[in-house]
Amino acid sequence: MNHPDIVVAHAVAVDNNGINNMANPIAVASIAPPSRSSNSKANEENNASFGLNRVPSGGNFSVNELALREYLTSFDWPNGLQESLIKGLTKTPMRFMIIDDSGSMAASDGHRLVGKGSQTKLVECTRWSEICDSMRFHAGLAESACAPTEFRLLNGLPPLMLGLGGDNDGSNMHRLLSAFEQSPSGGTPLCSHIGEVIQQIQRAEQQLRSSGSKAVVVIATDGESSDGDLAAAMRPLKSLPVWVVVRLCTDNDKIVNYWNNIDQELELDMDVLDDMCSEAQEVTSNNPWLTYAEPIHRLREFGIPIKELDLLDESKLSIDQLQGMMAIIFGGKKNDYPHPGAGWPEFMHVIRERNRGEKSIWCPVRKQVSNWIKEDKLTSTYNPSLCVVM
Repeated sequence: MNHPDIVVAHAVAVDNNGINNMANPIAVASIAPPSRSSNSKANEENNASFGLNRVPSGGNFSVNELALREYLTSFDWPNGLQESLIKGLTKTPMRFMIIDDSGSMAASDGHRLVGKGSQTKLVECTRWSEICDSMRFHAGLAESACAPTEFRLLNGLPPLMLGLGGDNDGSNMHRLLSAFEQSPSGGTPLCSHIGEVIQQIQRAEQQLRSSGSKAVVVIATDGESSDGDLAAAMRPLKSLPVWVVVRLCTDNDKIVNYWNNIDQELELDMDVLDDMCSEAQEVTSNNPWLTYAEPIHRLREFGIPIKELDLLDESKLSIDQLQGMMAIIFGGKKNDYPHPGAGWPEFMHVIRERNRGEKSIWCPVRKQVSNWIKEDKLTSTYNPSLCVVM
């Protein structure tokens, strides 16, 4: 049966310490689970996979906006990025986080942020600690938003579903956070996990296409697959409505080239991300006026496809894209901002006001707090005399 059931769901807001806080109920659509193998345990059926199948269709998907905004505000997300996430979630109703917990993730060339505001520091850590920081955030996001998300550790534990609202008693979050406290070990069986994810997306393909939605597959890894040809395993994704994010946990040239070659061979809708500091350096080389801070990186990691964000590390944004980027960061509609080519002073006046209306954010390039927009760099990058309205 493909008829959605309506269930009552409670958002579980997770604070910085991983504590669950119940929010008001909302209605979301769910789809009955497919049959599981006879040797599957009952609790695994309730905990794991979009076999549950909460694949909201059409307008039935409701984000718990109140709880989500409270969660994001605690991490100093500006209003525009919050709006961008909420809008993106309605178009990406099912999400898979494939997390590499193999032995190589114990290498000590990772980095993580500690502290807040002017007390923020970038400290060295293992690759595992770096990606666990990221995944703790995303787990809290999924719970707060009631955004169904399957978390898959390659070796550590069976898949766990988060973002289930009233069907969630907090045990899955507890199990996931406990797994993050364990040391990484084992191989990198990406092919088998990707194959299982593909089967779930195939079951939901009709619902996704009918609502103009996509599934999101996030792969956080530092290596090559140890259980087969990864390009062959991922090839079925080409024919599915899916957005893929590869979050690399290493800057090893061999591994970077391995994933770039897969990207070029398959030509998927795919974004290959480095760690935040490396991405910030690339963005700054093309768009030095922007502070590429943690909220932007987390938004991209969670698989919210926004063209302007995808272009930041590839090229200087066009004057039209610049106008759109301001709405993405600060909120509102693109046309709420004066066109830079039609009136640079008017444009800059609005940007100064919006800049000062948001909290300063830690800049990975300058290693200090900064405004979201570096106004002097913005003016020097976009010479108004060269801006022509098309």
